Amino acid sequence: QMWEEAIHICKELAEQYENQVFDYEMLSDILQREAKFYEKILKVLRPSPDYFAVGYYGQGFPTFLRNKVFIYRGKEYERREDFEMQLLSPFPNAEKLKSTAPPGPDITDSPGQCILCARGRGLEGGSVPGNRPPCGNSCSAFYKANHIQRFSYSRPFKRGPNDPDNEFANMWIERTTFTTAYPLPGILRWFVVTSTEMTLISPLENAIETMMKTNEKIMSEINRHQNDPSLPINPLSMLLNGIVDPAVMGGFAKYEKAFFQESYMQEHAEDAGNIEKLKDLIAWQIPLLAEGIRIHGQKVTEDLRPFHERMEKCFEQLRAKVESQYGVREMVS
Repeated sequence: QMWEEAIHICKELAEQYENQVFDYEMLSDILQREAKFYEKILKVLRPSPDYFAVGYYGQGFPTFLRNKVFIYRGKEYERREDFEMQLLSPFPNAEKLKSTAPPGPDITDSPGQCILCARGRGLEGGSVPGNRPPCGNSCSAFYKANHIQRFSYSRPFKRGPNDPDNEFANMWIERTTFTTAYPLPGILRWFVVTSTEMTLISPLENAIETMMKTNEKIMSEINRHQNDPSLPINPLSMLLNGIVDPAVMGGFAKYEKAFFQESYMQEHAEDAGNIEKLKDLIAWQIPLLAEGIRIHGQKVTEDLRPFHERMEKCFEQLRAKVESQYGVREMVS
């Protein structure tokens, strides 16, 4: 499904057929194939590939694997369980590490075999080539998910006293960033990690990242349905309902409870800028939700009309609350 790469080859062949061998029949064929690739880019949903960080620890492994970490590019819709089973099959005596924390000398210097597997994500994919403007969500998503050489894995942990009423205020993220020897996808499905970097993400920074991803996901669904009205609305229904219906996920109320209390603001005065940023992201989510619900109302079937009306009712309550507290934002069409 790397149609962008196929288009480059089509252009090379078209140049040959038109200006070198003058075979207009083959030129016509290759231009039609190129047009179909462009159509697929716009209309076919391509899942972003999963990446796995795999460490082989212990003296029992061959030297080219021993105490090294590799990044694997997963297959389409591959479950982690299936990937791990395939990973362990060449090493039937290997022990799978349950903790994703980096192992100590007791494991790396042991005579046995221990395998650590963690699901990661790609960072800083290639940008859209040339000086052309963004070519739509489907096109830009390809360049973000391919030609990647940096990957990250996030491990949540709690720091400080445990407060059952405010669990997000002390939920930190330990983020490990890996750099591979070559970008993926490549001639192999996996490449060795050449450098590792570790950073700590505060609970508030994690909330900001989550809100940004949620807003981007809503925008992506809106773009998909605007580009192709024939798409089914089930993914859009689940996404919108999970945000606006407090009985499903609770939306961003958990962040308000954790970070917008007067006590938190007094204790963490240095977070004032990030708190305002989080409030701004919450405010911007309202016009995105409004557009998504408008599209949903146009496409919903009669048997799902009561579900849509309940979602609209929940959204109006949410909109009134957010706009009164964080202001009104307007999305340009």
